[in-house]
Amino acid sequence: MSRIEFRILGPTQLIIDGVQVAVPGRKLQAIFAVLALRAGAEVRRDELIEELNLLRSTENAANTLHAHMARLRRWLHRHVGDATVLESTSAGYQLGVPRSAVDAHRFVTHLEQAMSLAPLVPSVVAAILEEGLGLWRGDALSDVADGPLAAAAADDLHQLRRTAREILLDAWIMLGEDRRVIMNAKRFIGDNPLNERMRVQLMTALHRAGRHAEAVEAYKSAERVLREELGVGPGDGLREAFASTIRNSSKRNSRLYHSEYLTNSAEL
Repeated sequence: MSRIEFRILGPTQLIIDGVQVAVPGRKLQAIFAVLALRAGAEVRRDELIEELNLLRSTENAANTLHAHMARLRRWLHRHVGDATVLESTSAGYQLGVPRSAVDAHRFVTHLEQAMSLAPLVPSVVAAILEEGLGLWRGDALSDVADGPLAAAAADDLHQLRRTAREILLDAWIMLGEDRRVIMNAKRFIGDNPLNERMRVQLMTALHRAGRHAEAVEAYKSAERVLREELGVGPGDGLREAFASTIRNSSKRNSRLYHSEYLTNSAEL
């Protein structure tokens, strides 16, 4: 049998022996995506019927689903050489492939490994998460997230991606990689503008890099977004990061003032 890889961390893709193959039709793409989410486990017929909205779009949902699955088997036989990769169960169907054949499951494995090591070995944590986050090509299931299963899975995956990003930023901070934190935190915040933890991480890196004015502006931006979107002010973490920035900025300015004063006094 050919080697199959399912990619759902972005628009759905099916890779057969290293070559991307187009799955015909949105219905079959949606079926593939849901089966890949449950790789090695059953997806019930009633779940697929609801996912494809067949109760509203057809008079006989069960027959229509059967026709879609028969079409999918023929397509698999033609492109994979083995239609048995799609297995029938007593109540539905399942893909007879290992979970490692699906990028989303590999990403979750990377995250679990990183979480088990954080914060003790930040260099290893960073390497694992960089590899895991590199599997993402855009928003998960972005082309088939209409059905309830795909939509819920996409939300869960995005939350896990947010967690992975937070842990990665923490690891980089521990490693003193402030430039990487600044560059990537800004991008991550673009996807999650209400994430206060990432904004604290950005302020921390800016402050440590001596970019105090930018750290203050980052706080003001966070404050503005939180009030506009949620009607609340910054939480304790953001306020503490801001206060630390102001204190250290004041100390720095005070040192500069005294240094200039002593220099001028010596000249007199």
